[in-house]
Amino acid sequence: MLFLQSSVQYTYQKSQKSIDMCYTKRKLIFLWLSILWAIIIISISSIPHLSTPRIHIGFRLDHIAHFGMYFVLAVFIILWKTDKHGSFEKGQYAVFILLGCVFAIVDETHQLWIPGRTFSWQDMLSNVLGFTSGMAGITYVYKRYLAN
Repeated sequence: MLFLQSSVQYTYQKSQKSIDMCYTKRKLIFLWLSILWAIIIISISSIPHLSTPRIHIGFRLDHIAHFGMYFVLAVFIILWKTDKHGSFEKGQYAVFILLGCVFAIVDETHQLWIPGRTFSWQDMLSNVLGFTSGMAGITYVYKRYLAN
């Protein structure tokens, strides 16, 4: 009986170690995706004289692009920083909301120094709304449907 108990315990510890390794790899992947996506955002917003389609449907379509780029960034950050149960360490959620909003504001402001680019309050608002919506939305989905 003792042999069976120790065998089961060893198997459990081995499977738990495997799960922890997968979790750590996942966190690293989403860390690098977050960094890469932030670099892509800055790179695109640094392209001089970038033209955007002039289609209006009550709002400009480029606002959807701004919203979407920052929404994706927030999703990557959530998947990087949450634990196995979809929770942040205490206080981190607010810090990442603040940092994401500051990044969005700085990204839009730096376009003042890019030839052919301008600062736009509407674009900045789309960035901030995309990031905060991504943080809130994916946190809800993660906690509700994906967390253990």
